[in-house]
Amino acid sequence: MDPRMQKQSTEIGGRNTSMMTKPHGDADFWPLSGKPYFYVVISNSKRFQLNIPLELSEKLPTTTVNAKIIYREKVWDLLYLGDQVTKRFGVDLWGKFMTENNLAVGDACLFELMEGSSNSRVVMFKVQIFRDDFPVELLEKVEGFCTNNPIDLD
Repeated sequence: MDPRMQKQSTEIGGRNTSMMTKPHGDADFWPLSGKPYFYVVISNSKRFQLNIPLELSEKLPTTTVNAKIIYREKVWDLLYLGDQVTKRFGVDLWGKFMTENNLAVGDACLFELMEGSSNSRVVMFKVQIFRDDFPVELLEKVEGFCTNNPIDLD
């Protein structure tokens, strides 16, 4: 285990949860700030299209606007397709983010909304990527995972 790891508590979905994180200086993981968030486990279908859950997309613009996702202090420019029936990021630029970050089936991404509202011209998400950290016993629950069927970690 990395000697810089620290145990931290954070509130997720109204529950206090402990997790191991690195200090914020070079943190790959950090406690959520209390802003809206969603997460996905990359599956074969999500490799090509990432849909935004209804509960969050209702708070975002209903038009296509620029989107930024931040991971490890690097910013990727995407499009948020808010005028589509299924709100999502543009396919080409989402694919670029996946490729540049070596995302694979089974990796989990947590997207925390940092900026954006229904009248915004830009939406911005900060991303945490969990690799090989996803509990094996939950992988069977990922099959059929959707935004209305979250994985309960209790």
